[in-house]
Amino acid sequence: MRITAAVMEKADGTLTRRRIELEEVELDMPYDDEVLIRISSCGVCGTDRGAIHGLEPYPTPGVLGHEGCGIVEATGRDVRAFKPGDRVMIGFPFCGECRSCRRGQPRYCEKGQGLVFSGYRLDGTGGMTRLNGEKLAGRFFQQSSWATHTVALERQLARVPDGIDLDNTGPYGCSISTGAGTILNELKPLPASSIAIFGAGNVGLAAIMAARLTGATRIIAIDKEPQRLALARELGATHSLQHGADTVAELKELTGDRLDYSIEATDGSNLVAEAITALGTLGTCAMVGGAKMTASVKFNHPDVLMHGKRVIGVMGGGGQTPMFLESLMELQRQGRFPVEKLMKTYAFADVNKAIDDSDAGTTIKPILKMPG
Repeated sequence: MRITAAVMEKADGTLTRRRIELEEVELDMPYDDEVLIRISSCGVCGTDRGAIHGLEPYPTPGVLGHEGCGIVEATGRDVRAFKPGDRVMIGFPFCGECRSCRRGQPRYCEKGQGLVFSGYRLDGTGGMTRLNGEKLAGRFFQQSSWATHTVALERQLARVPDGIDLDNTGPYGCSISTGAGTILNELKPLPASSIAIFGAGNVGLAAIMAARLTGATRIIAIDKEPQRLALARELGATHSLQHGADTVAELKELTGDRLDYSIEATDGSNLVAEAITALGTLGTCAMVGGAKMTASVKFNHPDVLMHGKRVIGVMGGGGQTPMFLESLMELQRQGRFPVEKLMKTYAFADVNKAIDDSDAGTTIKPILKMPG
């Protein structure tokens, strides 16, 4: 079928050049285990921008977008959980068969790299072509939802409950679930514990909102931007620190050198070493934020060893993807997880403006609204 998609001609490798243009393309109809979705909106995520700027391995020409939501229009013959007219958002893709998937950890699917970044199905077939027949990498996260329609796997979908705005749900597919899942699925803060979140972007702010739902009594937001720190306090941070040379010392003083948890959720700043050093005895640091594929981390070996510190990587918030996404949406419906406060809507035609504003940090979570 003919749709409109935002096509990236090539990765630009910079923050100032890009060629992303809307054009008509052909979309494959769904396979037996897939669903055709009319996209209502899609978020702009740091991973999209990483692909645009040459930091993530995605083939071109191609179509990005992996925080999509919309209405089911058609289903493959093996689909049982969804029907036309259902409201859905699209989560991480996973194979459902490997050891990680069988263990209830689909975020760590052994075939995840191919499903996320290859631009094609695992069998090598694509999802989109140009009108001249040129192939497009149209399966970013198996959805490529910077488009008016897309095809996704049934198992990566989550049902959107009544009572919430559909267009507020797409970012649950990546950035929001990454921050919230790091708290609720991985760290699971103990009562009366303290947690510091380095970076008050959409991932860090989602972590703050999730931490407010736990027994943690000291939730510390750290960022360079005062307006983001103000929003962090509104969303549940009990304390905020403007990042600088004395941040680690300030954290140690604030917590009596007993910081229980830290999350590094910056978009490329790589403050993991600080997040580890700030921990108290038996503290845990979760590495969540973006970094170059060649990035490394240095920390003091005796400090980690002698104080029993733990350092963990967390991909996409971990946990069971569709079930967890639906639980977050229910919390939003109850008014306990106000993700809409992070979002600003842009017309689909303004996709490059949305990317620019996200790069500049002036918008925390841009949402591309599809026409119609």
